[in-house]
Amino acid sequence: MARQADQQEAAEEIPDGWKDALAECRHASPDQKAQAVARAACVTKATELLRPMLPFPDLLDQENAMRKSLAEQVQAGKLSLLERNRQITKFHSKMLAEEQGRLQANPGGATEVSAAATQWRLSNPDGCTSLGGNTANCY
Repeated sequence: MARQADQQEAAEEIPDGWKDALAECRHASPDQKAQAVARAACVTKATELLRPMLPFPDLLDQENAMRKSLAEQVQAGKLSLLERNRQITKFHSKMLAEEQGRLQANPGGATEVSAAATQWRLSNPDGCTSLGGNTANCY
């Protein structure tokens, strides 16, 4: 029962439609090369829903800026999808390390992790580095 209550509370913290918005980005821009910039803009807009709930929203901003830059390179034919995926995954890991460092530097800060922060942390896992990575947390 406690687990169900935790899940329900977590679901309430994540903005309605967030995962649906990400799925719509994949649906609206299925061509990851020709529509890379549009898809990245859509994903950025969808992740903006999480921004106010993150302890350090500037890290999401940095990741979204990187996503846009990589999308421009992919669409221009200067970067492969595999390399884009490697770079965004590496950058995401860097942002998580930065978040961890900031949290450790301020141990008296927020101790509770919002569901939105958890969703952001879970995004771009190793499984997302493949071209077919379309899990709910892969963006």
